[in-house]
Amino acid sequence: MEEEEKEKIIEAAVCPFCACLCDDVVISVDVEGNKIKEVRNACKFGVKKFLSPQNEGRLKKPVVDGKETDYERAIGKAVEILRKAKKPLVYGLSNSGYNAQRVALEIAKQKKGVYDITESICHNLLYPELRKGKKPFYYALLDEIRDNANTIIYWGSNPVESHPRHLSRFAVYPVGRYAMRGVLDREMITIDVVDSELKKLSSWFLRVNPGAGGGDAKIAEIMTRLVKGETNGLGELVEGGIDLDTVVKIADRLKKAFYGVIFVGLGVFSSENASKKVEAILSLVDALNKEGVKFVLFPMKGHFNVVGAVQLLLRETGYPYGVDFSRDRIFVPGKTTVLDVIERGEVDAALIVGADPYSSFPRDKVRKLCDIPLIVIDPFESPTTIFSSVAIPTAITGVETDAIAYRMDGLPLKLDKIVDCEYPSDMEILERIYEGVVESL
Repeated sequence: MEEEEKEKIIEAAVCPFCACLCDDVVISVDVEGNKIKEVRNACKFGVKKFLSPQNEGRLKKPVVDGKETDYERAIGKAVEILRKAKKPLVYGLSNSGYNAQRVALEIAKQKKGVYDITESICHNLLYPELRKGKKPFYYALLDEIRDNANTIIYWGSNPVESHPRHLSRFAVYPVGRYAMRGVLDREMITIDVVDSELKKLSSWFLRVNPGAGGGDAKIAEIMTRLVKGETNGLGELVEGGIDLDTVVKIADRLKKAFYGVIFVGLGVFSSENASKKVEAILSLVDALNKEGVKFVLFPMKGHFNVVGAVQLLLRETGYPYGVDFSRDRIFVPGKTTVLDVIERGEVDAALIVGADPYSSFPRDKVRKLCDIPLIVIDPFESPTTIFSSVAIPTAITGVETDAIAYRMDGLPLKLDKIVDCEYPSDMEILERIYEGVVESL
């Protein structure tokens, strides 16, 4: 009995690393020592995330102007910066719980500032294509895909590196209602510019030539023509080193699928001429469905709650990212997103939550960020915290504090606190900042 009290086993923890939000993780907790002893069923990234409270790299104390201080002074300084700002930027939030995202959005509203999330940089081009209204968006829950899909395409995506359990939990290997033998009842197709681990696992591998004429858009266009049975003049489309024989065979396989899915990754969304590529792949999915083949398109989301951030913005504003509350038209792609407002010098302060723009933004945008006061709320040290005016450490969401997060297919899941810590949650910090901002108005 005494031994049982010293150890706690959590049977179904939700992993807060990526947007898969794997909910079958088993964790052994040393109750007496308040630390995680063992993590099972998680990928290497998930294990690292759960064990991060015990590793180096934590932001240990609040910092103001390079000097350690207490929470009271750091929050006060943050409020002062936002109070003086005419148009602040609120950015990040994809590694925060849904309720923290709500508070951050309210801060941006109160200050008539810009609110943006990582989606505006990663998967931003999907939404404008959908808003054109030319094609429906064929979409499904991961559970439906697992149960029904027998043809899986990873296009510009390598989940072995980015979402290590995606294949085993949702797509290729698990047993499904119409895939009783798991991987034996499924075919996997990989379309990418480089060889990856997926090539060895795939039934078909099609290399994309990133140069002119042989890219993703052209391949999708050829497949769409083949699906529709339009073969006249097909030879005119074949250029840039496209392997037409493989394209024809893949298109034929797609037409015979019982249920298929195209998982589209940053290899498409973040590449040159991405808008044209996304439009072409959407056209392919639409053509397949019109031919009577059930196919869905699924963007491979990264951060564990980027979908929650998108859902919140859609509910509150009708737009998925990059809203500017100082404008009559609050959402104008190319004008209201984070990189745009930084480039034009429109924001005079920034509140960054759970993100590291100094490492991820283009260098010229980082230089411009250096010219404005920066408030960073984050559990970990980063180049952004080092150069910030105010850095405030928080608990790790999903490990040291509970929250709600949305899986990559939009399913909300509860993240539970696993161990105690001395840090407040990001939501608590944001609430105190919000209260200070409201009082100062």
